Amino acid sequence: MEFLVTTRREILKWSMGTVGAFVAGLPFGADAQGQLSLALVVAKSSPIQQLSQFELKKLYLGANINDPSGERIIAFNQAPNSPDRVAFENKVLGMTPDEVARYWIDRKIRGEGGAPKAVGSVELLQRVVSKMEHSVAYVRVDQVRPEVRIVAIDGAVPGDPAYRLFA
Repeated sequence: MEFLVTTRREILKWSMGTVGAFVAGLPFGADAQGQLSLALVVAKSSPIQQLSQFELKKLYLGANINDPSGERIIAFNQAPNSPDRVAFENKVLGMTPDEVARYWIDRKIRGEGGAPKAVGSVELLQRVVSKMEHSVAYVRVDQVRPEVRIVAIDGAVPGDPAYRLFA
């Protein structure tokens, strides 16, 4: 697993969260209740270093967000009604699956863009993202594969107390 931490403060925050979870007997990337984090992943060669919670929400609601190279970021979802997707939509979008479905139907009726493509399995999802350097997806921290890397959200990574993507 590779993490991009660029400042001493980020390294300290990440290491304190990891040590705290270890001392508490929790798996890496778990919160105080033992709930596993979702991680935002990109291809190892991606220019995307981090996103804000605001950008992430807008991206998964169909807005065009560009990465540092100026290319449009392509978002991928997990399978409909998968527990991780339901958790992601709840935490990031603040919506239930029914609300998300209505949102995308409304956009389709108005002739606006469609929903992020859903990819069936977590393994396939990460293989797709690993080949597309301007794309993002989310997976459980304990499922992150070597061909992708985790990016920070608002400067926080899984294991950091400020990280907010829990499944």
